[in-house]
Amino acid sequence: MKIPRFASFALPIALSLLSLAPAVSAQVRQPDGTVIPTRTSDDGPSVADILGRLGETNLTPPLTPFNAQANARPDPQTFRPGCRISFRVMARSAGHTSSFGWYNVVAGRTTPPPESERYTIVPEAGMSSPAASGGVGFTASLDIGSDRRYTGGEIGFFLRNHVQEYTYYTERRYQPTEVPGFFYALIYDSRVTPGGFYFAWEDIVRGNDNDFNDLIVLVDNLTCSGGGDACTVPGAMGACAQGSRQCRNAELTCVSTVTPVPEVCDGVDNDCNGTVDEGDSLCPPRQICDRGSCVDRCEVELGCLPGFTCTPRGSCIENNCLTVTCAAGSVCRNGTCRAQCEGVVCPYGQVCRQDRCVDRCAGLTCDRDQVCVDGVCQTRCPCRRCGASETCTTDGTCRALDCASVTCPQGSYCMGGRCMDSCAGAVCPGGGVCMGGRCFAPVVTDAGVRDAAVDTGVVVDSGVRDAGVRDVPTVFDSGPVTDTGGLVVAGGDTQGCGCRTGSSGGASGRGVWGLALVGALVAMRRRRR
Repeated sequence: MKIPRFASFALPIALSLLSLAPAVSAQVRQPDGTVIPTRTSDDGPSVADILGRLGETNLTPPLTPFNAQANARPDPQTFRPGCRISFRVMARSAGHTSSFGWYNVVAGRTTPPPESERYTIVPEAGMSSPAASGGVGFTASLDIGSDRRYTGGEIGFFLRNHVQEYTYYTERRYQPTEVPGFFYALIYDSRVTPGGFYFAWEDIVRGNDNDFNDLIVLVDNLTCSGGGDACTVPGAMGACAQGSRQCRNAELTCVSTVTPVPEVCDGVDNDCNGTVDEGDSLCPPRQICDRGSCVDRCEVELGCLPGFTCTPRGSCIENNCLTVTCAAGSVCRNGTCRAQCEGVVCPYGQVCRQDRCVDRCAGLTCDRDQVCVDGVCQTRCPCRRCGASETCTTDGTCRALDCASVTCPQGSYCMGGRCMDSCAGAVCPGGGVCMGGRCFAPVVTDAGVRDAAVDTGVVVDSGVRDAGVRDVPTVFDSGPVTDTGGLVVAGGDTQGCGCRTGSSGGASGRGVWGLALVGALVAMRRRRR
């Protein structure tokens, strides 16, 4: 797994928090109270010796030497595999001949998987050539994405003692009941091998020495069961608070998926310092950053639309919010401080963050062999089996069969074989308008900027120059431009405000809506003048 790289200014804080963490985490104990694994071993190197020599380090201080008891976990019990996983035998005690393999996890199953559904990868160790027959140094790989035995969900692992004829599982519900509650497997998350987990075993039902070095196998390209879900990183600020649940020390932990970058005008705290869009050089000359977009400054002489005031900074603010100061994480609406995203319903496929509607997968970095689907990292298909009514697409996602051959215009999505408007039912932040599947800031300014936050190919101009800057964008994607003495109609999608929309087929009636809004704004402007 890739561990995000944080900016240097965040490192001192992280280290200070790290120093406060306990030196020893929760320990795993056998039913008789024994802390496992034991620190010494009578039949070879201990777990601490083996993993320490491999360069593994502790999650919590002290960083060295490796503490096998502090890092031991009985979980996770099941895993999601990547497309190809590999196996390597790291330790095997003399005299212990056991095999190791995997099986499909079946929800609701009450009995252990039969032998026909257990698939051996590491065989018993041969004495003549151990590395070639399951001994230390033995390696194997499995293309599980194309393996017909794999049913597409989570997998578990097992150890088979061929002398006693007992089988032990990572799922504890299947363990032998001779010693109730006894642990036969310990899990270690590797911080040397990405996505790697060590499985350390005891392979005797009674009389175990609890050193868990009977067999230690490293398996890579695994994800904890339940990993990939979106989460908020505790204590992180701005974009860095966006994270996903990933395996850390064999436990699900919220890990930031965003690295601090220099601030840009996009309504996001990009440098993760707690302030959004700060700085005086985010926009070109004669423009300011207003609600995540670079817009031409308003002029005090011309003012803003009714209910708004042009501030000395050059932005239009609601009159009721001029003297209101809101705490971090809240915004002023109609004179009242409200939580960001309160009452917001974003367009289809988007989520509200910091009072902005953004793609659910924006900034999310998934592990190898994973793809982001609706804000969750999932194993790519065909490594992950699609449902009976789905098909695997080239980008690694599963798509409904009735939408497989349907291509919807930008601003819409397919459901039930039909293209649906992404803006249907949307309530944009701050009273903005949803067009082409995106939320745009509400119409507030009047001088030198577009009067309508719509991208229908229709823009407004009064036929004069306001504050030295024409309202009409100077760049168009395509199509003729016709000046009608105060109304400019562009045949193509305009890019003057940095907006993008889909074709008109994505939302019927938008052009009529845009023209109506344009007419009202023109009439309002002429009345003021």
